Amino acid sequence: MSPWLAPGQIFLLAIFCLVGALDDVRSLSAEAKAAALAVAAIVAGIITGAWWVPIVIWTACNAVNMLDHADGLAASTVAAAFLGLGGEAGMAGAGACAGFLCFNYPPARVFMGDSGSLLLGAAIVLLAAEKGFGSSLAWIAVPLIDAVFVVVRRIRQGRRPWIGGTDHLGHALLRMGVSSRALPALYGATALAIGLAFTVWQNP
Repeated sequence: MSPWLAPGQIFLLAIFCLVGALDDVRSLSAEAKAAALAVAAIVAGIITGAWWVPIVIWTACNAVNMLDHADGLAASTVAAAFLGLGGEAGMAGAGACAGFLCFNYPPARVFMGDSGSLLLGAAIVLLAAEKGFGSSLAWIAVPLIDAVFVVVRRIRQGRRPWIGGTDHLGHALLRMGVSSRALPALYGATALAIGLAFTVWQNP
């Protein structure tokens, strides 16, 4: 994607990737990770000049990170978002995710980690930000839905939302009989459908 991004965007994505890599290697505390992401999100707001970007990009990074709870889910969802956003950067991002899915699709042989999920969450928002706040939310709708589902569920059960578990929407669908190989395709198709539906609604 880098040949089609501005230097400031490349720098920003590198920051998010670094935060994720540190968490992958050293297992940052929830507080330290949230603070580091907040700093990166503020930098994103400065670079883009949009007041809402820090909120959305911080949320998107955490949502995509949480979506990486089953093989292929995050990569397929983000690939669909990149594809729908289009443009040279979007197509490059979709291609990179598709290549990764060759090894991450169930049963996975390679795993994304926080460095990948945080970078991808930030990248979606950076590309969608040019089309406005609503577009950014539309293209991260599937990670958001999954994150809201699991956070609300954990709070109602008196648990800390940031502690992982097998209580995501994806896990519920697997228990309902959706196969592990069909689940990433379902998430990707849903992400593309929601994003395109918003685009058509916004530009009738």
